[in-house]
Amino acid sequence: MKWRKLFLILIFSFILGQVCISAQNKHPSFEPVFDPLEVFKPASIGPAVLSADQIFELALRYSECEPGSGRWAACIKRFDDIKKEVTSARYKAMDDETRGRAVLKFLYRDYLKTYSFNQTRIDIALETGMYNCVSSGLLYMVAAKAAGLTVCGQRTTEHAFCSVYVPNKIDVETTNPYGFNPGSKEAIENEDKIERYYVVPKKYYSNRQEVTDVVFAGLIASNVCALYIDKEDYMNAVPLGAARYEAIRLENNKTKAITDARRDLDILATNYLNTMPEVAEEFAGMVDWYISYIDRWGMTDYCQRNLDNACYNLLVLCFNEMNYELALKSYEKAKTYISQKQISKLTDILTDILVSSNIEGLSAEEQIQTIEVLLTNHDLESAQEKRVLVYLENAWLTILNECMLERSYGTGYQKSCEALERLPQSTKIKKMQKSFYDNCIAIIHNNFADQANAKRFDQARQVLEAGMQVFPNDKTLNADMATLNRMEK
Repeated sequence: MKWRKLFLILIFSFILGQVCISAQNKHPSFEPVFDPLEVFKPASIGPAVLSADQIFELALRYSECEPGSGRWAACIKRFDDIKKEVTSARYKAMDDETRGRAVLKFLYRDYLKTYSFNQTRIDIALETGMYNCVSSGLLYMVAAKAAGLTVCGQRTTEHAFCSVYVPNKIDVETTNPYGFNPGSKEAIENEDKIERYYVVPKKYYSNRQEVTDVVFAGLIASNVCALYIDKEDYMNAVPLGAARYEAIRLENNKTKAITDARRDLDILATNYLNTMPEVAEEFAGMVDWYISYIDRWGMTDYCQRNLDNACYNLLVLCFNEMNYELALKSYEKAKTYISQKQISKLTDILTDILVSSNIEGLSAEEQIQTIEVLLTNHDLESAQEKRVLVYLENAWLTILNECMLERSYGTGYQKSCEALERLPQSTKIKKMQKSFYDNCIAIIHNNFADQANAKRFDQARQVLEAGMQVFPNDKTLNADMATLNRMEK
């Protein structure tokens, strides 16, 4: 009879590729650039109502005008001149509404000259006459308060202005000398110069909110910090933002303003963190700084998300540099601050760094030995051990795939048996073992068939007996032997 030859089955198991992870000097002080308590004392109940002098000093501080400097002295002198004017007998003789209008006209006559969108500092406004809605609004507020009027700051998403209570509430658009009680009729002076004044789009007045004196003065700091963000100057931005937040926090402000101020401060600190360098050691210092910032001001959801991301990116840099020591040190420092959701991701990367940094450049056999040592010598958590075993599986699969490529099915079968002793649950290795087994049986059967078909029964028996020493229970080989025995009778 003719024996049909079996086809060889070539199966290659894909190996888990190398884990591919893509990320994202002195640090800024996160202490306030000045102590707001030097300017005002918090009220026992509710927000503080500041005097004209307190608001002016706070505005100067937020404008980064240094106390005791020549500019500071010049600003104090100009403000003294303003107070002298608005408290004169002529102003005192006016009713409140007339006085409020006269203050605005006076400021434009002697101080405010040119609108400039980004010129938010009150000292610059007094020195150069350049102003925007914030600097002109603060200047009007302190002048009107000095004149004895009740003034409140108003802010919108895009704009800032004032309101006076005389006793009815009247809005004051401070970017225009004719902005007192907008919409009312008034004779225009200096008509030839009217084009120099800024006209505020109507949409800028939507979502208006009356704010406290401290919050209104803080708009200077908010705008200056925005300019610093454009320059990526966080050395100046962060402490200024901290001073703004601290002042609003100290005045017992229970409105959304304190939440907004804290969010803005968090953005400054986080923006600095996100200027991450490409060197892991440097970025580790920035992450440490961010954790210290959180210790100082407290954790928020925004900080939590960004710290989680920063720690992930730091370990990515450590992975790229194969710096396990730094990765482990940084992880240990940060782990009590990291969310539980992020912990598992970070331990995965940490494990990848541990294994990859030790097996890089080694042969598969050397990798197996090294990984076994790592498993023995490191106190790994269950999840980490499972991840290390994936690398061990990869090393074994590399060896088995080489055997398959070389058609060394017998060796491959023996190696797969060794691998399964260590990794009995590996479906990939089991699949490779079955392929080796089937191919070994096919070769033995085909060799036997060649000899039997040629009537060389002794050689055919030798082939089967040699094969059955390795695979004694194989059904195909046992069936072949039974057939051969019948033929020889």
